[in-house]
Amino acid sequence: MNIKKAPGKLSTLHIATKVRACPVSAASALGTKRFIIFPYTPGTRLKCIILALSFLHPSRFFNLKIYPKMFCITLLVFMCNLLSINANARDLLTVLQQALENDPQWAAKIHDYKSSKEIVKKTSSGIKPTVSLNAQSSQDSYESDVFGEDDYNSTRFGATLVQPVLRLERWHTYRKGKAVDKQIDADYRFEEQEFYLRVTRVYLDVLRAEENLKFRLAEKSAIKRQLAQTEQRFKAGIIADTDVQEARAAFDISSVQYIIARQDQDLALENLNTLTWSYSSNVTPLKVEIPIVVPVPEKAEISNEEPAAEISEMPNENPEEIPESDYMQAWTDIALAKNFQIISTRFAKKAAQKEYKAKRAAHYPTLDFVGNYQDTDRFVQTGEGELQSSSISLKLDVPLYKGGEVGASRRQAQQLYLQSSKEYVFIKRETIQNTRNLYRVVETDVARVLAQKQSIRSAEAALTGTEAGYKAGTRTLVDVLLGQQALYGAKRDYANARFDYIFDLLLLKQIAGVLSKDDILEINNWLDSPTQVDKEESQEEDLEEI
Repeated sequence: MNIKKAPGKLSTLHIATKVRACPVSAASALGTKRFIIFPYTPGTRLKCIILALSFLHPSRFFNLKIYPKMFCITLLVFMCNLLSINANARDLLTVLQQALENDPQWAAKIHDYKSSKEIVKKTSSGIKPTVSLNAQSSQDSYESDVFGEDDYNSTRFGATLVQPVLRLERWHTYRKGKAVDKQIDADYRFEEQEFYLRVTRVYLDVLRAEENLKFRLAEKSAIKRQLAQTEQRFKAGIIADTDVQEARAAFDISSVQYIIARQDQDLALENLNTLTWSYSSNVTPLKVEIPIVVPVPEKAEISNEEPAAEISEMPNENPEEIPESDYMQAWTDIALAKNFQIISTRFAKKAAQKEYKAKRAAHYPTLDFVGNYQDTDRFVQTGEGELQSSSISLKLDVPLYKGGEVGASRRQAQQLYLQSSKEYVFIKRETIQNTRNLYRVVETDVARVLAQKQSIRSAEAALTGTEAGYKAGTRTLVDVLLGQQALYGAKRDYANARFDYIFDLLLLKQIAGVLSKDDILEINNWLDSPTQVDKEESQEEDLEEI
């Protein structure tokens, strides 16, 4: 028995040696050379096994005394495939966990964050005491009118302690380090939110590609049925050959679009597998009904980190009573207080200010407390000598002139501080703009989802009427094909609108600074149980072409 190779991914394994076979006939397990090749997907395993069993003669299969091993192997394959149909399906939370463990970009961010956190210890070292030990062993020679010439060995041991008492430059550098440390924390939180968005985007791209593939397949199947009906009517002499050519042209175009959609699905899955570094062809789809509503802001999320003069007042004391017309302003206030880019640039501005003060303090005198201890041993002909000395002192340094370096550094730091101040104002204004725009986008997404859902009903009613008119002879085949395209186009737009709403909602929460793992968990609760229906329909379409 020979069956041509099907396009796509194929798997040909022996049913008696590999549990993940897809499939080889049970007769080949008995030694005969009859193989069946099918496109491999988990959704077709059960069909493949049943088809494989059909090649066994009933008397052979049920005679357990003759073929007990064959029966056990076949039963094992059947049970394993039945239990593993949906075992590899991943939801958003699983993908997030796998990305946390395997994504190299995120791992690099973590190492960068941990290394940057050491800056506070480095900057605080300038105001802490320093202790050093020294040792020296030397061979000396001398000439004297009394003792003559001689060589001797000397050994010195010592310790020095220096405690800064007045060093304003180092003090401001230490304060700069604390500001930079908070800036690093804000940058890390922003990168964490970016990571959540990146994972969600990749996951939604897979869902979007699968939905597009499903609708392309349904559109292709509908046009194929229309083509078959048209050919039958042409053979019966009811219509002209022109209608057949139009239907065939529409079917060819839908076939090309289906091939492109299948490629888009493969690319999206490859991006997901690269992110998680684990292969799976199944993801959990969205539920049919998910809450598509305008997000309500909560006043409790506003912090007091930002000065009161820089945050506009909320319109109501009770967050539950905020009018819907004031939602945009409420989200803007939350973003001004919580957005991590604003927080980062605010601490960057503070760090630049401390840097300017440090460079300006380089003109000031410095005062250090210095303690010193020395122990020296000498071995000469006249005898052994030992000298011990210790000292405690206050060391005052007054900088006078260093070739203009101090003044140039101060002026440079001043300009950098002014630059960071303007960047802070720019980030605030950009955040206000992005928050308002994203809120408008989410509002539009809500209305768009409702409108697209209604457009599907309208397209279905219009297509039903067009098909009735075509049968009655008042409408043409082109009208029917256009109606089908409009219907499946409306379904694709509805699915895309739902995906856009989810991602835009997360973007709004990110720009407001409140996006967290709990939001990803909420989106994960909107996912349905995994299904293989669409993949099975896709494979059935491939089998029809074999």
